[in-house]
Amino acid sequence: MLRALVTGGFLVLAAIVLWSSFLFGPDTSTGNLLINLGTEMIGIVLTVAVVEWFFERRRQQNHGRQLALDTLHALEQAVWVWQGGPREMDTDEVRGVLNAVGRDDPLPDFTESLFLNLGTRSRRLLNNEPAAVAAVPGFMDSLEHLSRLSSIRDGKSPMPAQKLGDILDEATASLARALSKPTERHLASLIRFRDPSVESQERRHFGGRGAFPAREGAPRRQA
Repeated sequence: MLRALVTGGFLVLAAIVLWSSFLFGPDTSTGNLLINLGTEMIGIVLTVAVVEWFFERRRQQNHGRQLALDTLHALEQAVWVWQGGPREMDTDEVRGVLNAVGRDDPLPDFTESLFLNLGTRSRRLLNNEPAAVAAVPGFMDSLEHLSRLSSIRDGKSPMPAQKLGDILDEATASLARALSKPTERHLASLIRFRDPSVESQERRHFGGRGAFPAREGAPRRQA
């Protein structure tokens, strides 16, 4: 807004200078000077405005790409806690893990909270950072998929594991395209360390191997 006001102010000033040149007469030395000054001012203002627009566009692209990377990192973290696999995974491996999600894979409260937070954050980005999101083609699609997770606890029954896996897979594919990362799905049978059991989810999320508080659907572990 400030840039627009400054640009508009200088254009108005240039118009006044040009108008003044006709009051003195364009054939006079003063009028000729004012015409040259007014046209120079318009040229400078337009050049600065165009350059500033390109800089702003680049800034929004960089900001949007960083937001997309942060979103992908949060998604990978949540999927790793839920399903396991290597701690550092490329997008094709994440899609492979999600393709192996079983109908009866457990989703304890602490893991569900990770997905709820991911969905809420995605919805906020869509509402609060529209310019940065739109500057990265494909990022908006992935956020729209993930924003569905903000209602993961709204229903009377938990979201089915395979439906959750499909939402995450679609979002991962969109993010991979937006960030020029691998989009092919890795073979799930080749991914090591996948273990969606509640006990393993607790260990990945909380760390350590000690006892954890008993949770719904999770057996109490002995110290």
